[in-house]
Amino acid sequence: MSAATAAIDTPERSGSVFNYPLAAATVIYQGTLVALDASGNAVAASDAAALRVVGRAEETVDNSDGSAGDLTINAKRGVFKYANSGTNAVDADDKGKVCFVEDDNTVAETSTHKCKAGRVLDVESDGVWVDVGATAEATQVVTDGTTNGTAGAAADLTALKAETELIGDLARAMFTALRTVGILK
Repeated sequence: MSAATAAIDTPERSGSVFNYPLAAATVIYQGTLVALDASGNAVAASDAAALRVVGRAEETVDNSDGSAGDLTINAKRGVFKYANSGTNAVDADDKGKVCFVEDDNTVAETSTHKCKAGRVLDVESDGVWVDVGATAEATQVVTDGTTNGTAGAAADLTALKAETELIGDLARAMFTALRTVGILK
């Protein structure tokens, strides 16, 4: 590949509904939370390790007799109301925070395995409004390699240049991490 030298027609999709292969021996019901397992197959969301919620099931799909990938499901990102946990309830002070999956139609304030359902937008007596799929957090580790005071104490231009490069590397890593999670474009 090389850099463009003229206008290009870049493919676009809405970004709200995606199609995923179902895991083997799996049933996902319409309206429930859909997660991907470690193999990238859709399963009913649960408080299990290594699951990543990708949206709400747009239909019921029964792959209980099938192998992984025999059937697919459409999962939609968006804001949906789910039941609030009876034992680990999401509270009004959790608005703006990430909530977690208790089961495929219930969210909780915390979880054992940290399967994120989405960001809490509102809490009502009959459920929690969740921005499903909005759980982006910086996954890139940014390490500060600079040494406090080194630039000011640099004995020569070479030492000052080295510290300045470290500061530049740190700033670039932070901007990359912020772009990765969609905070910066």
